Amino acid sequence: MKLRRVLPLVIGFVLVPAALMLTVGILILVYGTLPRDYVFGWLIVALVATTIFGSAATLAVIFREARLAKLQTEFVNKVSHDLRTPLTSIRMFVETLQLGRIPDPARQREALEIISEETARLSGLINRLLDWARMESGRRTYQLVRQPLAPIVDAALEAFEAMLLQHAAEVDCHIAPALPLVMADREALSEAILDLLQNAHKYTGPEKRIAVRVEASGPTVQISVTDNGPGIPEREHKRIFKKFYRARDPLSRTIEGTGLGLAMVKHIANGHGGKVSVASKVGHGATFTISLPAAGVTEQAPQAERAARPA
Repeated sequence: MKLRRVLPLVIGFVLVPAALMLTVGILILVYGTLPRDYVFGWLIVALVATTIFGSAATLAVIFREARLAKLQTEFVNKVSHDLRTPLTSIRMFVETLQLGRIPDPARQREALEIISEETARLSGLINRLLDWARMESGRRTYQLVRQPLAPIVDAALEAFEAMLLQHAAEVDCHIAPALPLVMADREALSEAILDLLQNAHKYTGPEKRIAVRVEASGPTVQISVTDNGPGIPEREHKRIFKKFYRARDPLSRTIEGTGLGLAMVKHIANGHGGKVSVASKVGHGATFTISLPAAGVTEQAPQAERAARPA
């Protein structure tokens, strides 16, 4: 049922009768003379108040579920498009090769490379959807082990560099010396950092500059990824970590993505006993920070600072 049909029904069958009953209750309280009139009047007022609050709560749930349903529909449409694009490309090149329309061996190798890239892209999207399904069902668990953070960050950076290929970016990484150890699932935390790096690369400015900072802050260790993109309006800061949500700006609508990345980062951070946050102003880029509780032992960092390097 559409929301524009729900509201008239609620107003006509709940709020109007409730208002009339409230008027009756108030009149009884004002003009009643017997003790039972006061009791009856207060009972009516209490019943009406309960009805109104209950209706408001129900409407809030309806609006929330309707919004979620809309986001899910957008997500399904987006994923369908993302799945169909590489499948179409793979089918086209396979059929072309089968029909012998590419006799040149060099061009055949190029076609096979494209098929391989599109297959990897398709596999990555499917794996991402499966990971999210495990998170949603509570089957995604984390094997937390006390370990240094620097190798995890380096692994994410190496994976990020390998994925970029021809899409260069300048990554400036600073890892503070003598960091506390953390309780972490190496694979999952590296995945979360990689998600932040990919997100920064999508939204960063034309010069493609990304800064990574790993520092201790009181009882926590913080991993921050900063881009030089257009920034995020403050009203969007909490919403962007919700599943399926994408910022309401033209740039976000034109950039490829499922709207699950930051939700997955939040799930991983929470699973480590930490949190993820964003600091951003429109026109001044964005900084996403994963904060993890320190495990209390200091790690030795042989390479505290990585110079800026193209990725």
